[in-house]
Amino acid sequence: MDIHKDHSSSRGHSHRDRGTDFLLVQDVHPPPRIELARERMLLCRLYLGLIRSINEDYGAAFAAQNDSSTFRTIGMYVFLRTVMCSPVGASKIASALKLPRVTVVRRLQEMVKQGYVERLGNAYVVTDKVNIPDLKNKLQKRIDMIVDAAKKLSEVNTPPWPADDTLK
Repeated sequence: MDIHKDHSSSRGHSHRDRGTDFLLVQDVHPPPRIELARERMLLCRLYLGLIRSINEDYGAAFAAQNDSSTFRTIGMYVFLRTVMCSPVGASKIASALKLPRVTVVRRLQEMVKQGYVERLGNAYVVTDKVNIPDLKNKLQKRIDMIVDAAKKLSEVNTPPWPADDTLK
């Protein structure tokens, strides 16, 4: 199929030579049919790197969820509300994340069972289990990923947003 054609083969090397996770931005020539492809590629690499690091940090049980993106999102929201000293109920989580309440309740029950979340009345908070070993270094690696992605995005020729004068 033409869609999956290797666009780098015309330059004499394949993206497979270095592994798809380690491509240099200047070495990649995305298909012109995809708008803002370089910016979107950098953001995708950032998102995937962050997701992978969370999966690695919290272990196989955390990553093995059938819909782990929903599981992670709910967990992050409960974490956010916990550090804001504002425990949150299932209905509020469902509303804030635009998810079915039944899905939220089921995922919260799984998190309680795994020990990441506990119930306080009708609300939920994260437990001390979120304090994983070597947390400072792991967070610094995530911060470095974000800073690196921001730097690379700032170096891309085409800004991914309209010029200031078009916003007025």
